[in-house]
Amino acid sequence: ALVEPFWDPREGASMTPLEPASFLGADEASARAKLQELFQGAEIESKSFKDCSYISCKSLGLQLRLTPANGNVDVIFLYNEGVDGFSQFSAAELPEGLRWDQTSKDVVLLLGEPSDKYGGTRFTSVGISYETLGLDIQFKTKNWDDEKNAIAFISIFKGLDPSHGLCELCGKLSSFRCGLCKEKRYCSSKCQKADWTKHQKECKGYSKAVPALDDGELLLPRCQQLPTPQVEKPGSQEVCTRP
Repeated sequence: ALVEPFWDPREGASMTPLEPASFLGADEASARAKLQELFQGAEIESKSFKDCSYISCKSLGLQLRLTPANGNVDVIFLYNEGVDGFSQFSAAELPEGLRWDQTSKDVVLLLGEPSDKYGGTRFTSVGISYETLGLDIQFKTKNWDDEKNAIAFISIFKGLDPSHGLCELCGKLSSFRCGLCKEKRYCSSKCQKADWTKHQKECKGYSKAVPALDDGELLLPRCQQLPTPQVEKPGSQEVCTRP
């Protein structure tokens, strides 16, 4: 959703609304041109690393990441006030109804259980992912038990197709698959069992196994460990660490 045009508090610098996700896929020249067009007078910085590069506009709370593979933007970072020297992003509404004053508990109540969790180590604050929405939310502290953990920044990337490497039932990253058809994927045996009543009606392996069952016998296929690595989302910090 877009907001009404407003003026940057910096005298003489005009700003117009934007959709942050519209930067996804843009090459460096196009991304720069768009920033300069939308935010006249804003200072734009660049940093390059071995595995990626960044275009930053700290006064606007916005940063773009570009990959060397194709030189296009694959992640947009929206910052809260004071994080890594950025001002709070306010040029548009945050995605999915998020607000900067929300806490970690508020985010989960709004968006539901995340598909992935990361951080919480000695050196990294906690963060949660919603791969199908194309969102990572990084919080300020390293404590998973802190329900009032404030949002530090939000990462926007191309959302994953629910059928691509995610649990059929809850949307988390899958590690297992149906032991009969080898097609449906799950994050755990718990989700596989919960989905079985629905899945058995279309399970190709089940239809072949039914004739061999005794009357009244219930066949619940085991969860089989996936032989292939888990899918890595574009916004993963393992791909390229923020500067």
